[in-house]
Amino acid sequence: MEDQVLDVNEEERDYEKLAASKGLRFGNLLADAFLVGIPISFLANYLVYGDWIVESREMLRHMDLYVFSTLLNYGIFIIYFVVMEHTTGKTVGKMMTGTHVVNHKGQKPTLGQIVGRAFARLIPFEAFSFLGEKGIGWHDSLTKTYVIKDQNK
Repeated sequence: MEDQVLDVNEEERDYEKLAASKGLRFGNLLADAFLVGIPISFLANYLVYGDWIVESREMLRHMDLYVFSTLLNYGIFIIYFVVMEHTTGKTVGKMMTGTHVVNHKGQKPTLGQIVGRAFARLIPFEAFSFLGEKGIGWHDSLTKTYVIKDQNK
């Protein structure tokens, strides 16, 4: 994604006109969950319970395999969001719905903001933060980022 600056006044940011709807955001969630989340889960579980880990169980004998699987799952999940949103401004879900992530100035978010978004998604019940009137998730509000519709669509 190129560093595109939106025509937005610094004092009067009107992201509501550009913001992706709750429906589009829900579409992002579903697409990312089914197209990416489920395969990541299978991969993490295979790596933990599959053949290669059986040979390495001595290394993990003090760590519960379920905890290891969960941490691996979260790690892959975070890497996916950081790599996709930092390089393209989009996840697979955002590509499908024609939306992308911007910072509070309408520009490409910093790597720190993208990493913050990824970790904020792990907050328990974070998905319910969209139920408010504006439908802005904690991973948006905590990092001062927004998901907006692509302007060329």
